[in-house]
Amino acid sequence: MKNKGIRLLLISIILTATLLSPFKVKAEPEYVKTGTFIRQLVQAMKLDVDSTVKDPYIDAALKAGILKLDQFADYNGYITTTDAAVLLNRADEHLHKGTLDEKLYKAVLENRISDIKKIPKKKRGDVAKVVAKGIIKGYSNGKYIQNRSFKGNEYFTKTDAKVTLIRLMNQSKRAKLSPDGQLIRTTNLPKNADQYEYILECFPNSFYEKKFRYQRTKYHYKPKELIDYASPVKVIGTMRSLTVIDGKMIYLNDWTDKLRLNLSTRFNVDYRTIDNNWLNNLSSTYYLFEKADLNKPLFDDIKEYTAFVKKNKVKIESEIIAVEPSTMYYATGYYMRVYAKFKVTSPNFDKIKKDIIFYNYVSDTKPLVEGKWMECVFDVRIATRNGSSNGRDYAVRAENIVVYED
Repeated sequence: MKNKGIRLLLISIILTATLLSPFKVKAEPEYVKTGTFIRQLVQAMKLDVDSTVKDPYIDAALKAGILKLDQFADYNGYITTTDAAVLLNRADEHLHKGTLDEKLYKAVLENRISDIKKIPKKKRGDVAKVVAKGIIKGYSNGKYIQNRSFKGNEYFTKTDAKVTLIRLMNQSKRAKLSPDGQLIRTTNLPKNADQYEYILECFPNSFYEKKFRYQRTKYHYKPKELIDYASPVKVIGTMRSLTVIDGKMIYLNDWTDKLRLNLSTRFNVDYRTIDNNWLNNLSSTYYLFEKADLNKPLFDDIKEYTAFVKKNKVKIESEIIAVEPSTMYYATGYYMRVYAKFKVTSPNFDKIKKDIIFYNYVSDTKPLVEGKWMECVFDVRIATRNGSSNGRDYAVRAENIVVYED
């Protein structure tokens, strides 16, 4: 009887604990299965479905060319973002007959997806297209980073499926991209957003709100817009002698590339490796005359700087150089805005003049600090010595860069 009473007590305790414990429901997976996504895609597109066949949605997707035979080994497995992108792009081409701008597609494919090489080659085109179309945004790589990661090997979530299907069917809901494939934002805009054609997601408001050079200039007369100055949104109106087609300066990308090479060279200096290749890279970004003797002062100046670097064991390294062509403005010359994150070291740092540690000194109200990562935003002039230029030979001016705090 005693043992029976103990057993009853234990049973009572177990039952009480079970009743008092919270009932644990198995969490529903956040990812979407391949078969489910295909069904959702077919339903969103309102494709004809034959309910008499074994797999009606698979059958409908195959007939529309959205799904290829043997594309998936298992429709019950979770679909990856890459495979979802392939299906979405085929669906978009089926619906909208391929209206993608080729230059935009190329810009995205070559420059705007940081992990594109992790995606199988045969699927990269579809991935770049859904990004260029604004159907899939990707993920930010941080402020001032002008590409985004795609994370194609990760599983597609149910939220991803819902959002992308809305964008597929309603083109007005798609993300907006700049002509060179960068994500545009339309909320939390800078105070002077009307001075720009668009505002990029990866650049903070402070980048845009920094004063233009003409806003710092003290004029002795009343300056005239489109003659003495022009904001980025109106700068094309000053390019009367330059080659402009369909409202676009056709050499703008060339100017941007030249400026990026110039700053990437100047902000990456190593006394142990600096050589003629470094000199040639840098000199190629400035305006060069056809006669070598006219270019001699420039080359002599750069050689003098390389000797200084070697003597003082100077090292400059950059983490980010962001050149943004949509910021180009006019202030009796063309300027483009840049962000740089860099670090300077030298055993003679405290002894040498700071205004020569860079080639064409970057002047700042904040003093350089050795070994510390520093950030600055500044404007660089693009110009030519050719009075009849159509823009083809524009290059970086060799004048000092000045950085203002505001």
